[in-house]
Amino acid sequence: MNRQVSTDKDSLREKTLEVTKRHKASWVELGQYLYSIYHDKMYKDWGFLSFEAYCWKELRLKQPTAMKLLKSYYFLEKEEPKFLNEASSPETAPREIPNYESVNLLRLAKENKSVTESDYRDLREVVIEKASEPKEVRAQVKKIIAEQEEEKNPAEVRKSRRNSAIKRLITVLASAKRQLASENLIPEHLVKQIDALTAKLEDQLE
Repeated sequence: MNRQVSTDKDSLREKTLEVTKRHKASWVELGQYLYSIYHDKMYKDWGFLSFEAYCWKELRLKQPTAMKLLKSYYFLEKEEPKFLNEASSPETAPREIPNYESVNLLRLAKENKSVTESDYRDLREVVIEKASEPKEVRAQVKKIIAEQEEEKNPAEVRKSRRNSAIKRLITVLASAKRQLASENLIPEHLVKQIDALTAKLEDQLE
């Protein structure tokens, strides 16, 4: 199914500019317009060399935002056509539209091989059915990926965490040493002990 907007180019241009001003409340509509403009390269007829230039110069949308809107809309069109129909139909009860950032996170999760079908279904429930905020969705995605990675190779995960903790400690010691030594706050033999401890920690890195 293709939901590209069928309207004349000038009318579409005006509608896109108008809906951009209220896209936080109606991002699906904006995403639909952007998809049509991107797909048919209409921006070239309006004197723009690229889709990104059109989005920024006319709509004041930065490239990352524009692409998230476009890709999030297309994801819903491809994966959630029933949701789009219900959301846009005046005959069905109004549905809360999930934030485009949340939909984009769901899209990326769908493409991530570390996310199982079961995890994806749970995430879909959070995004599509509950319209949770991006912060909550992002936290769940991170949790899912971390759990999957740990199940695959707990030894590698432990090593990575260990190395990260050691590197942080080395950084703290180096910073403290610079301050203490430059201001002569501790004796020279203690500075040397910090160097020795740092060397021992570096030997522990795998």
